[in-house]
Amino acid sequence: MSNVPVSVLSIRTQKREGYPCPFEYGDFLIEGKPLALAAQFLQEYPHFDDIGCLGFGSERFQREQIERLLLDGEADFPNDRRSLYICPACGDLGCGAVSVRIHREKKCFVWSDFGIQSHPSLEPHIILCPWIGPFYFEETAYAETIRASYGLGGFHWPYPAK
Repeated sequence: MSNVPVSVLSIRTQKREGYPCPFEYGDFLIEGKPLALAAQFLQEYPHFDDIGCLGFGSERFQREQIERLLLDGEADFPNDRRSLYICPACGDLGCGAVSVRIHREKKCFVWSDFGIQSHPSLEPHIILCPWIGPFYFEETAYAETIRASYGLGGFHWPYPAK
């Protein structure tokens, strides 16, 4: 691993304005820069309006997101792909998502094979983003960062109760 650059992942509280209502969530930063901006997702996904999957929603939803990103929970897409950015209104993968493959390698969590995709129950479609990643994160620091997102924006869904 000495010849592989290890990146620093952090989570920043971000306020979402607009639909469905104002609320806070956790945005991914790599080396202090927002991943969504650095990845230039807007080039391939012109209506990119997704938010980081951490720090908002019910307690159960937040635990599930953390477990997925720590590889303790099931992937939410086929081929072991895991969503990072999801629909801000409902979290439904059918609305589209930014996904990644996550694996462990020599005391690091590795994010690779970024893509923009829709839920597999729809016509499977993925646009790979080969210009971004891979990113290597030191195992302990990564786990602490992901776990620290729990409750960041509170424990409620952003849209009003039906």
